[in-house]
Amino acid sequence: MRKTLAATLAALAVGAATAGAQATAGPDPLELGVDAGITIGFGDNSSTRIDIPVSSARIGFPIGRRTSLEPKFRINVITGDGDTFTGYRAELGALYHLGSSRYPGAYHRSGMYLRPFLGVSGFANGADYSSALAGFGFGFKQPIVSRLSSRFEANLAHHFGDFDSTELGLLAGLSFFTR
Repeated sequence: MRKTLAATLAALAVGAATAGAQATAGPDPLELGVDAGITIGFGDNSSTRIDIPVSSARIGFPIGRRTSLEPKFRINVITGDGDTFTGYRAELGALYHLGSSRYPGAYHRSGMYLRPFLGVSGFANGADYSSALAGFGFGFKQPIVSRLSSRFEANLAHHFGDFDSTELGLLAGLSFFTR
């Protein structure tokens, strides 16, 4: 699990650094965010998760007027009675904002977006299990004040591997823009 997690985090960091280098030349700010979430699994290997107040952390790197790359991370560690359970999930999404391309900075304006994503998830509790995942989300951003926005998303993801499953995710989050 540690090798898989380390390789995934390294790949996401390289992708994010590349996107960040491109983003610093543009006029758009970075989007720093956290999400609360409810995940409802379907099928034989299903489970339901409720993560409030924070399920995951994310950072959005603008790569165009209407697009951004967004690595997203989640890790949970539960201990008790000498046992430890660790769950993790790392994703790389590509947000496409459906607003008008006439306006610079449409990246952080109010509006709908689409978010396809790829990632890896897994857990360890004496044995390691991990799986690749692919999904697609549809959401809405709404400014609250100058550099703070709310964000709501519904997504569908499929896990590939030993614990093959499909899940519906419902997210509510906050985004802070660096400029």
